[in-house]
Amino acid sequence: MRLVLSAMLFGVFVPMGQAATPIPTSANFPVSATISSGCLVVGNPSQTSGVGFGKLDFGTHAATATGTMNAPLSMSAGSMAQVQCTPGVNVTMTLDGGQNASGSQRRMKLGAGSYLPYALYTAPGGTTPLMPGVGVSVNASSGPISLPVYGVATMPSAGLPAGQYSDTVQVMFSW
Repeated sequence: MRLVLSAMLFGVFVPMGQAATPIPTSANFPVSATISSGCLVVGNPSQTSGVGFGKLDFGTHAATATGTMNAPLSMSAGSMAQVQCTPGVNVTMTLDGGQNASGSQRRMKLGAGSYLPYALYTAPGGTTPLMPGVGVSVNASSGPISLPVYGVATMPSAGLPAGQYSDTVQVMFSW
């Protein structure tokens, strides 16, 4: 009787006359993970709002300048946002016409009525402009990429009023 009581104190009950059943020392459990296809816009870790894709800055030019001015999308301080997708994802980048477009012509604006036309491309020296609202394929599945946007502004043959011309273009990614 004493043996049974001490065994019960330790949480094990062994009936008299039977051998203890061995407790298994190994077991199996399933492990799995599912990776969803998609994309991520990665910005500066300290960023608290908005996404900094950079700025298209054509620089400073004389009002009587003619010809074209080229500029890549760049960031003067901090790091530009990047887009990264899982392998095999087909990403489409669509840019709107900006706030000052006339039809499909993007334009930077100064005040009430002075405009400087420009076009956007996916490569420097591009030959086919990115049309407003028309998506283009972007390969972002082999690693993070900066937004592939380059601009060409066309100076008119007549002088423009002095000042800072500007526009804002919205970018949308879909997959």
